[in-house]
Amino acid sequence: MKKIVCSIMVLACIAGSVFARGQRAPSAAGETVTLTGYMQIDPADPQYAYWPPTLEAFAAKYPGIKLDFEYVTGEQFHDKFQAMAATGSIPDLFTCYAGARSSYILNRGMVKDLRPYLTDSFKANYTSAIWEPQGPNGEIYIISPNLAVCTVVYVNPKLQKELGISNPRTLDEMIAQVPVIQAAGYTPMMFGNSASWPGSSLLLSCLVDRMGGTAWFDRAMAGTAKFSDKPFVDALAVIKRMIDTQLLPAGTNQLSGGDAISAFTQNRAVYLLQSGWVQSALIGAASREDYDQYQAIAFPEIAGEVTHGSSAATLGEALAINAGLSGAKADAAWTFLNYIYGQEGMDQMMKYGNVVTYKLDLSQYDVDNLNRQYIDLINNQSMGYVLDAKMDGEGVNNILNPGIQAVILGDKTSQQVANEYEAWVAVNDSSRKK
Repeated sequence: MKKIVCSIMVLACIAGSVFARGQRAPSAAGETVTLTGYMQIDPADPQYAYWPPTLEAFAAKYPGIKLDFEYVTGEQFHDKFQAMAATGSIPDLFTCYAGARSSYILNRGMVKDLRPYLTDSFKANYTSAIWEPQGPNGEIYIISPNLAVCTVVYVNPKLQKELGISNPRTLDEMIAQVPVIQAAGYTPMMFGNSASWPGSSLLLSCLVDRMGGTAWFDRAMAGTAKFSDKPFVDALAVIKRMIDTQLLPAGTNQLSGGDAISAFTQNRAVYLLQSGWVQSALIGAASREDYDQYQAIAFPEIAGEVTHGSSAATLGEALAINAGLSGAKADAAWTFLNYIYGQEGMDQMMKYGNVVTYKLDLSQYDVDNLNRQYIDLINNQSMGYVLDAKMDGEGVNNILNPGIQAVILGDKTSQQVANEYEAWVAVNDSSRKK
């Protein structure tokens, strides 16, 4: 856990600076506005290399509100934030998700609705997908700078060429490559599942969409179908098959995401199962020669799937504003969001290799081959639901994720885990209480 105090004094001191809702920034009459922040990032991670220069550029343009930010990653972020929410005391700015992952603050009415600030001209700069209603009454809580595409297969064509194999069209074809890959001393596919979320977010979510589709998922949320039904069981069974056939290594539950990325970038694995947002980590870990030849493909076709070629995605997390802010503090908070999620902030993200939902002229950026493939991939894929974006986090984290790890170890069957999760959802999940 890292606490970094950003010595950024942001006085919105330009008298003519008008906010989207017609309010002005605080005057420059010596007043200072201090905003506290709680953000889920690791500033040392290459994925977030854009953040320090973004803050520096913001400070240069607006020499004035003091930002006191704490940075926390992984489940520690949510554990501590849930405790804050329970006391009714949360920071002024904080990382928020548009769905169930942030239900512990959304359901308490702690997140400000941004619609009063959002003009049509501001919204027109973004892909329309991010403006889908995020609350029960059409609220918009976050301005998502990216779509979190959770399932992408990265390929090392150099190793494929050495082994005389090519991109598989189906999962069966991929599994058929396992003996050839292992005989050469390589791992077929790397996937790190030691954390409490990758199994559900990066793998099962996609598989559930393939085997059931979003219409079935909607019925399961409402209770007219069940998570113990065949589509969910079949999706879990695909994970077990990937282990049993040694497509995934036996030690998958002991591998972190970083371990998996390292093995792939060190040319020890042919495939990497990961998210769409790890490309900056790949470019930081791989040689440029290797990175330039990587490919991004969809998870292969599964026998019996009802949705073809889909992945799973949700709006990426973004900073939100405490609903209790008003006056100068609320105005200052919007000044900050308006900057980091406006053209200048999104320009910084693109310069550092992140694909954004903001409509920028890609010809102005050095978009590498892998990112272009990724953009093409997501533009041609349908997207299913991410489990922890739709369902309550307690059930996903405490029942489903450990269940996936148990399936991988062979300690539980797919049906047992599906039954346990359905039993929890039926009694506890907010989707069944509507």
